[in-house]
Order: sequence, then C-alpha cells, then structure tokens
Amino acid sequence: MARQRRLKGVGGGGWYHLYCKAAGGKGEFPLAKLLHRRKLIALMRFYTAAFCCEPVAFCVMGNHYHLIVEFDKRRKLSRGELMRRALMLYPNSADDLKCWPDWKWERFEERIFNVSEMMQIFQSTYGRWFNRQNDRSGRFWGSRFKSVLLKDLRAVLDCMLYIDLNPVRAGLVKRPEEWKGSSYYLRVVGKADWLRPLEHFEQYKSARQAIRDYRGRLYYRGHVPTKKGQAAIPTAVLKHEKALGFEMPGMYLAKLRYFVDGVMIGSEEYIRDQIRLLREEGVYKRRKNPILHLGGVHATLREQRSHAIAW
Repeated sequence: MARQRRLKGVGGGGWYHLYCKAAGGKGEFPLAKLLHRRKLIALMRFYTAAFCCEPVAFCVMGNHYHLIVEFDKRRKLSRGELMRRALMLYPNSADDLKCWPDWKWERFEERIFNVSEMMQIFQSTYGRWFNRQNDRSGRFWGSRFKSVLLKDLRAVLDCMLYIDLNPVRAGLVKRPEEWKGSSYYLRVVGKADWLRPLEHFEQYKSARQAIRDYRGRLYYRGHVPTKKGQAAIPTAVLKHEKALGFEMPGMYLAKLRYFVDGVMIGSEEYIRDQIRLLREEGVYKRRKNPILHLGGVHATLREQRSHAIAW
C-alpha cells in the first residue's frame, strides 16, 4: 500500500508540528541521557538555520521529540545566500560548490524550502552520530516522522502549550520549566535567541509581558488533566504561580556560568560605566559593551585576556 502524501502549505510555506519516536522496546529511552538530548537540540538549531524556516518550540522526551517550525514560502534567493546555506550543509565542499551548474543551484534552492528534505538530513545525521557515540548499528528512528500542518496562530499556540506540557503530563516534573529538554526551559533561562520570540505571536509591549502571558496559559492548561490518570500541575503550584503574577521565578534554574566566569555583575548602566573607566585607565581592552543575560536582568564584564592587558 502506498504511503499517504504529506500535506504541505501553499507554496511550501506553513507551520508544521513535527514528531518522531526512536526505535526500541518498551522501557527504552535513548534520548533520556543529557548528552544525547543536547545533541538532538543542537542539530535542530543547526538545520533550522540552514533551511528556510524558523523554529518555534520543541520538547525532547526520553524516546521521542516534538518540533514546531514555520517554513517560508518559496522565493528566489541570491546566489550568495544559496552559497552561504550550502556551505553550512557541505562545509568541506567549497571548491565543488563553485563549479555547480545552474540546475544544481535550482535544485538546492528547492530543497531548502522543503520540510521533508530538512527532516531527512536532520534525522539521518542524528542517527549516525548516535550509532558512532554508542558503538551500535542499525536505524535509530522507529518509523517515518509525522507532520501536522497547523492552520493558524491559534493552532500554533495550542500546539506549543501541548508540547511544553509533555514532561508534566508524563509525571516527570511538576513545573514545565524544570524540564531541560524543552524550548520553554530555554526561554525561562534566557537561551532561546534562536527560537521565534513569543512577543511575535501577539501585540505585546515587551518580551516580559509575552512570557508572563504564555506562562499563565501554560500553568492553567497544565493544571487540567486531558485524560483519566494523567499527571497535571498541582493545585498548590498553580496557586503559588498565580500569586506571583506568573512572573519567572524559574530563571535561575540553570547553572548560569557568568556568576563564576564574570569579573563584575550589575545593571547594564553600571557595567557600561565601569568598562569606560577601565578602558580610560588602559587596563581593559577586550570589549566596549556589557554582556547581557536573561533579557537584560543582569549585565557582566568578563575577565580580560592576559595578552591584551596594558599596564
């Protein structure tokens, strides 16, 4: 029996909810190991940058993952833009790429707007890496990936809530931000710069307002089980977050390296003034601007490289 053709957006563009499960028997969780999970997320980031799409949300569980992306509608790209993306995918083929005829570039342009092409290379790359890492052979993914075309922003938002609540529904955590394999965790700790900002979905005045609104929706949705016996966010946790106005107390869940790697921490204005003074004294030349963290909550000054110090 022939496989059903995938449903795709008009002109190739559209929002997609992508899902795939690893091969293996009941009780096997190959993606549970932190190294394995981090590699999959790194490849998500890389391939969504190489192809003409923007990642919105993801969640990597023990034996499967979810990913939401928006693919651009097909458009004509400059040869320079095509070369940039080709070098990302084929970094050791610069000389060969210069010799490509026009028909190859046309085929390449067609591929990088195609969700199926991205998923094929993304999943096969991860499968080969996993096998090398664990000295194994055979296929890693259990079946063909699933793809759901999301009609509008409401459907996208509901799907985001669904995948960010996966760890809660599975009973792995009580709060969605506690699961380090999700896009929501990255948003909370300020490391989601490669994902579509939440403020782009509504007419929010600020990123802070957007994350607070999304956090409220997430907690209210997660408090209600969708089927019998399903885990949910406890009532006490919901009441606590509601009392806080759904601000982000979880922003320090991650081990933030700048608390140990920086030489100075404070407001952006304070750090900027200190950099100016140190540069005037000739003892600091590394940078002119503070390094911002957690959306500007903190700013830091890093240690000066020894060879740049002018005594």
